[in-house]
Amino acid sequence: TRAALVERIQQLGEGVFKAAHHSWENALAQVKVANPGLEFSTEGMGMLRKVVDGQIVIPEQYRQMEADEEEE
Repeated sequence: TRAALVERIQQLGEGVFKAAHHSWENALAQVKVANPGLEFSTEGMGMLRKVVDGQIVIPEQYRQMEADEEEE
């Protein structure tokens, strides 16, 4: 049914988001282990963000997703 298809698509989307989040956290952890003497800030960084004109920004299409993620 259409409802089942919509539900399945939502499940797949959530799975992709969770996998991307895990990959992001894993990449940060590896950078920290590979560079133990390096102190760097991850403040303002995130897997849904990008660099525009030298600044880290949240693209409009991801703002609600990031807000939802912060609530959890």
